[in-house]
Amino acid sequence: MYQQTLIVFREPAEYAALEDTYSPALHRINQAIRWRAVHPTEEVPPPYEILTKYMNPPEELIKNAHPHLDKLIAAADVKKVPPKQKGRKRTRQDMEKPLSGLDIDALLGGEKRVRINADNAVPEFKQMLADVEDIPVIADAMKQMSTIVRDYIRHSVGDSGYGRAVEGIRVMREEMVELEEPAQYNDFLRDLKEKLLGGELGGDRREMWWQVRANRLGLIDKRLSHVSDVTEEEAKKVSVVEEKAARKKCADCVV
Repeated sequence: MYQQTLIVFREPAEYAALEDTYSPALHRINQAIRWRAVHPTEEVPPPYEILTKYMNPPEELIKNAHPHLDKLIAAADVKKVPPKQKGRKRTRQDMEKPLSGLDIDALLGGEKRVRINADNAVPEFKQMLADVEDIPVIADAMKQMSTIVRDYIRHSVGDSGYGRAVEGIRVMREEMVELEEPAQYNDFLRDLKEKLLGGELGGDRREMWWQVRANRLGLIDKRLSHVSDVTEEEAKKVSVVEEKAARKKCADCVV
């Protein structure tokens, strides 16, 4: 009598198939929200096993993947980002720039924005400055944003456009502080104040100047940026002088 042996050949199984993987962070947040809604005082339980099963792959799989990862690292010339230096302000030019010098945007076909749309000004202004490498680009971005802010004010029906203008000014101030270019913001703000108090932006727009002051969007002085040539006293003096000039034109304005 002969004994037959059945040999079954199995196809290699895929580990962590796309349809079986989840976002642990997203589902963990949803789990916590649902749990807290029903149990307001109890501790949130650990994440579900299905969410964490792929966080610790098998050792054999990791070992087999190492040669392929090493080849990929060598081919892409991957290097670590240099650590932040203590005592030195980190500018955008230093942020997350790989030592390999690869231009990821160029590799992905991305195009640098050259024109800011007034309907989406703040995000596009930030995007234009995200990978800035020279002063002319900063100056161009500031020039475009300055025009857009003035147009917000000039075409505002009453104070309907003042909120967008204030937000634009706030972002301009923050970006110039971070890029250590306070002079560009200070020049813009001086010009804006002159036009506001002189009625050059569509009539009486002094209320917009009060909103600028209320939101503390004054000149960038040395306290805020060590490269600024404006002292705290000078910034206050300019504000007081211009306030007195405005009072002469508008006796019933409320500060």
